[in-house]
Amino acid sequence: MSWRIGVATGCCSDVPIVDVVRAAAEALVSGVEFGTIPRHFDPWHVHQVQAVRACLVETGVKPVSIHAPFGGLLDLSSPDSHHRYAAMGAILSSVSALEHLEGRIVVVHPTDVERHGQDVNARLDHARAALATLGKACAAMELTLAVETPLPHLIGGHPDEFTWLLSRLDSNIGVCIDTGHVSLVQGHWDRFLEAVGSRIVHVHAHDNHGRFDDHLPPGDGVLNWDAIGKGLRQVGFNGWIILELATPREPLPSYFARAVRQTIDRFGAPPVGA
Repeated sequence: MSWRIGVATGCCSDVPIVDVVRAAAEALVSGVEFGTIPRHFDPWHVHQVQAVRACLVETGVKPVSIHAPFGGLLDLSSPDSHHRYAAMGAILSSVSALEHLEGRIVVVHPTDVERHGQDVNARLDHARAALATLGKACAAMELTLAVETPLPHLIGGHPDEFTWLLSRLDSNIGVCIDTGHVSLVQGHWDRFLEAVGSRIVHVHAHDNHGRFDDHLPPGDGVLNWDAIGKGLRQVGFNGWIILELATPREPLPSYFARAVRQTIDRFGAPPVGA
């Protein structure tokens, strides 16, 4: 079983995406996930999408996935239908961009709303309906929609909530399991793994110190990477591990190279480019 390691460009929100792709290429990273943060990459701007495509051809870096826009009014669980439709429209723009860039996986957040004080069941059902529609749109373009596991204090971030949501979505909709999110509460990694199983099609990998979502390179925090690797092997995961890292204080190429090297040391993954 081989896992390929890539990086998410969204760690550098104030750096143009083409510069991040070039830094990844310099670090010999073989694939990237496109971030959609304003000032970094706007997938609805045709000229930006064309520039990214040209950069991929130039560097030989493989397009893997796109992290669809989220947050604020762009929330699939919103009780306001106008906000839900706006969120879906932004995500569909990302879907179209990824199709043009020849990537495969569209990562979406079911919601980024904190659980406290909310009608959790109603919000989960709104997210379910929106995700079902987005899943069909992705399937029509031969792309895969991957629902990301939320932080534990957010709606959907408890294993029972995520299981409820996933069980009501077509099996062609996969899961992006986020190592940092599901490891902040003891026992959640095992419970999420049991709930999502073979539906994991994508991994966001990063480390933390056990309290906050630090987005550190694997090995810079306290996560049990042996257990994470063992769990992914048990469910037969065979896809991309995307390093979703915080903004670095060191040059991007060396940062990416160090993060990939540390990931290989912990996962026993094949060399970059293999």
